[in-house]
Amino acid sequence: MSVGKTAGWTLCGLLLGVLAGFAGELFRRQPAEKVQQRYVAPEATRTPDARTPAPVPEPAAEPVTR
Repeated sequence: MSVGKTAGWTLCGLLLGVLAGFAGELFRRQPAEKVQQRYVAPEATRTPDARTPAPVPEPAAEPVTR
């Protein structure tokens, strides 16, 4: 077997392994509680003493020149 054929078979095997891994992750079943828990906002964002950002001042109007 030539070096090119060996490299080709090796790369093909690696590619198939990566694709099988992605397919396994896509079709893996997860409990609904775990999926919902992943996207819940952290508790720190709900603190009552958090300050709101100050409003941005509007830019000054440019003088009209003639």
